[in-house]
Amino acid sequence: MKWGLICKPSEESFLIGKKIYELLENVLLEYKIAEYMGKRGYSIEEIGKEADKIIIIGGDGTILMTLQHTAKPIFSINTGRIGFLTEVEAKDANDAIKKILNGEYFIEERIKIKAFLNNKPLPDAANEIAIHTASIGKILFLKLYINENLTLNICGDGIIVATPTGSTSYALSVGGPVIEPCLKVFVVAPIAPFRHISPPLVIPSDRKIKIKVEKKAKVAIDGLCVYEFMPEDELKIVESDRKARFIKLKDSFYKKIYEKLSLNK
Repeated sequence: MKWGLICKPSEESFLIGKKIYELLENVLLEYKIAEYMGKRGYSIEEIGKEADKIIIIGGDGTILMTLQHTAKPIFSINTGRIGFLTEVEAKDANDAIKKILNGEYFIEERIKIKAFLNNKPLPDAANEIAIHTASIGKILFLKLYINENLTLNICGDGIIVATPTGSTSYALSVGGPVIEPCLKVFVVAPIAPFRHISPPLVIPSDRKIKIKVEKKAKVAIDGLCVYEFMPEDELKIVESDRKARFIKLKDSFYKKIYEKLSLNK
């Protein structure tokens, strides 16, 4: 078994990473934690290719960054703010790794999104693809097609197409529904629609989505990569062939909704 270890660059994350490193054998360290420990480092891309399983210490941003470079199973320890995608909190890290080494885990597969801008493939999205107006304070007019059928004319700040994983992130903040992670659906959620006449949609992930804009816009992939989207361009969105694979100790999705999203505790 070859492990990958990726850490958010913080003292807390590095200290936890060092303890976990001592529990494992044959570990590829990402550059930042490797420098902290005085050992050889590897890029996230190299770890994504070479490791069999990857441990991530950080928050949701570190997870999304890693998922852009690998389809290998990941296990995540929260040292971020909310950490909805993480599996355990920092205080439970050592016990969790011991359970994994004992085989007390399962792997949960989740869909990702593949987008093509003028037939050029963009990086996969584990959370969402967001189309934003390129001019702050200016309305963006766009057309949404599903299986070549014009479905929505949207006037507003933009639109989000999210996976179930991303339904608890940006899409939720604009009024989209929470979707159980293992379902094969997309959430289509307008951003600040004018007059609130554009409802969020939930559609099967085998549908083909096409988006056209009337003014210059931006396409953001998981908030990490941004591309220009011009009126003459065409954005196509489908389910990716690659999956996001999470190492899970237990099914804790609904518990997380209460603990991390609920305001009624």
